[in-house]
Amino acid sequence: MTDDERPDVDDIVDELDWAYHAELFAVGYIHVLTRAIERGDLDPGICPTAWENTMNAVELAMMDHVDGRMQGPTTITVEDVDRMRRLHALGAAALSGGERPPELRQLAFACAESLFGANWRRLAREAELTLHAFLQGLPPS
Repeated sequence: MTDDERPDVDDIVDELDWAYHAELFAVGYIHVLTRAIERGDLDPGICPTAWENTMNAVELAMMDHVDGRMQGPTTITVEDVDRMRRLHALGAAALSGGERPPELRQLAFACAESLFGANWRRLAREAELTLHAFLQGLPPS
């Protein structure tokens, strides 16, 4: 491999940063959605477009794990990506006022755990605070 064919270190760092933030935002949105479901809120306060963009991004990031281009706190499998795709679809339906099947909550928990392990709830709370600050145009705390 010549120097011209080697990936630029800055590009690799940017890609890893993008993937990490996609996963972090996804777990934040998953947390917001599951809390709204638990409370019975009709409007969880998640923009459907933001959900779509984040879920598409996290699915791509998860495939980078599966393909061995990234490492993370957990080993992500194709089955994890398939579960995330199902959550993506069920969450989109719920956000548009559609059905919230009973499996949605447990599916959301399984997806969040596949990203960050058993400690996902702490990270989800932090991500939720970051998301709220981001949406309000405030610097993250």
